[in-house]
Amino acid sequence: MSSDYSKSRVLSIDEKHKKTIARAILDADAFLIRADNPFTLTSGLLAPFYINCRQILSHPDARSTIASGLSSVIKPLNCDIIAGGVTAGVPYASLVADRLGLPLVYVRPEPKSHGTGSQIEGGDVTGRRLLLVEDLITTATSILKFVSALRSSGAEIHDVAVVFSRITESAKPKLQDANLSITALCDLDNLLQVALETGRATEGELISVRQFLEDPDGWSAEHKRYEK
Repeated sequence: MSSDYSKSRVLSIDEKHKKTIARAILDADAFLIRADNPFTLTSGLLAPFYINCRQILSHPDARSTIASGLSSVIKPLNCDIIAGGVTAGVPYASLVADRLGLPLVYVRPEPKSHGTGSQIEGGDVTGRRLLLVEDLITTATSILKFVSALRSSGAEIHDVAVVFSRITESAKPKLQDANLSITALCDLDNLLQVALETGRATEGELISVRQFLEDPDGWSAEHKRYEK
């Protein structure tokens, strides 16, 4: 690739297309708000909302919209191979690879403990330009692990495409250090706006979401007091 990767970039598509993607996410019931019965995140924090991109897979129209959006942003990047992160990124990577007529591989967080012990499946990536597809990004922990594995196997990878971004500030310098550019189809601000405009969320529900975003630790601690 000829792009200058001296700094990591977090990119997004234009507002019109972000709203289209947001509606697809909402149509698939992949955005859940539950302030009175919060979700437990992988970090252990309680949160009033949850993005479940896996839910999109069982909704053909939403799935097609997402796959087309990913394909349109990935095609100009001229990669040789599409890679999907296990597990949530694999279906989207498969859809994109099929649309673009490109080879597909998938990468595990760790090598499997049996058989060939492979961490990457689908073919040799040595010297090939790869693009990683994931469902979402927050802390970038999984993405960085996948990219490290691909690079250790000889792949050239500088670009990642995700369906949804709620990237944390702490993730950005890590991505810069890893020389990675992230392209996101939709972000939380856009999703919240469309959810309110379409009646999928109330202003009161959005207030809970915003309160959490302003102080995740504080919001979580306050609501843990009421857990049974």
